[in-house]
Amino acid sequence: MHDAEFDHLSLELGGDPNDPRNLWVEPPSPGHKAGAGPNNPKDSVESKLHTAVCSGKVQLAAAQSAIATDWTTALTMLGLNK
Repeated sequence: MHDAEFDHLSLELGGDPNDPRNLWVEPPSPGHKAGAGPNNPKDSVESKLHTAVCSGKVQLAAAQSAIATDWTTALTMLGLNK
């Protein structure tokens, strides 16, 4: 558990940091080296989605839905993984 982290659904996409339903323990990513601390590739997906929303490429609701459904496929679902 020392390599897990508390994570929010997505603060960059309007998630409420004070709502406990928006917070959970996220296990380390596959391939993570034990003892190396948190490793969260979801952060870069959130940043890319945030940029896409702010630039008008994606609607906020679509980005929120995609990351809540499966963050590992969110960019592909929205056509941003090109």
